[in-house]
Amino acid sequence: MNRRKFLAYGMMGGAVTVLGATESAVGQVAPTVVYELDIEPVDVEMIDGKKVYMLLYYSRGSGTPTPRPVLTATEGDRVTIRVRNNAPEAHRFQIPGVTGASITSILPGRTREVTFTAPVGGTYLYLDPLNAPVYRLLGLHGAFIVKPKNGGLTLGGKPTPYSTSMHTPALNAVFDAFGTPRFPGNPWVPNGIGRDLIWLFSQVDPALNRKVELGQVVDPASVVSTFVPRYFTINGLSGFDLDGDDTVCPKGYEGQPTLIRTLNAGLARHSPHIHGNHVMLLSGVRTNGQIVVRDNIFEVDVWSMAPLERKDVLLPFEKPPDVPAAKWPPVQEPFPMRYVMHCHTEMSQTAGGGNYPQGLVTHWELLGPRQV
Repeated sequence: MNRRKFLAYGMMGGAVTVLGATESAVGQVAPTVVYELDIEPVDVEMIDGKKVYMLLYYSRGSGTPTPRPVLTATEGDRVTIRVRNNAPEAHRFQIPGVTGASITSILPGRTREVTFTAPVGGTYLYLDPLNAPVYRLLGLHGAFIVKPKNGGLTLGGKPTPYSTSMHTPALNAVFDAFGTPRFPGNPWVPNGIGRDLIWLFSQVDPALNRKVELGQVVDPASVVSTFVPRYFTINGLSGFDLDGDDTVCPKGYEGQPTLIRTLNAGLARHSPHIHGNHVMLLSGVRTNGQIVVRDNIFEVDVWSMAPLERKDVLLPFEKPPDVPAAKWPPVQEPFPMRYVMHCHTEMSQTAGGGNYPQGLVTHWELLGPRQV
């Protein structure tokens, strides 16, 4: 093993570097976005204090290296991703659903790169597909976010997370309704602080990680039937470590709708359930990884997340429906109001033998009534 690092239970992050421009096919200048990543073997401290061997992508460049970096681009950008492999075995890199975004083999100690055109706006998952699902489960995954050109505006001029070519009448109707009597307050603000969040679900089976750490041969075909997750995470964190974290926990005032991009990089199916408001299920993915915007958008308080699934939901930050209009804003109930998000896959609510809530659980905060 070339290097071993210790990582206190860490979050996702990442910053983009723009290194010039290229000429597009239509004669326009397309920005070139460059990311440099390292594949690192690390010892990660879990919610119960125990350390587990993992493999993680780290951002490289200026500043402090960040595990599981969020990669971002705008539709049409030329994107270059360089990956250096500091692990003792070969690895790969891929963004399912993105044409050309794949590196077939990165030998130990070597660096390889891929350049591709950023696809339509939406939420994507990058990962190591080698020996699937082994290396993905050991931590080699992260979120790739593509912003639509020109804000993905609806017919009414409201911004959305999706390219206009993907819009459905239902999507236009939802985003145009924000800031109207149906959803009093503001439209969705794509660059607003806390208005666009990521919940990246995964699970950890320390027995599987230990086998890879010791260099034992792991048959990928046997992993599904033998996988026994002990830790359940959102963005690499569990339980109390998720409490109030601004990168995970939605916080805002009435009328400040927030997009939550949910991805499942693990092997267990999850059923996130949110209290206080219903969310609007906006999108899903086809089996080839391409994003599909729903043509029938309705409110749900729980949604299913199969392995490798990606779904965007919108939390409207409206008056909780069980509060009478005549009693809003409340006098006796203090702000902020906190509402839990937990998973209806009950095993995910525990971690390392602990009791609820020490697993895949967080909350959202309604800071106060609508700001005028």
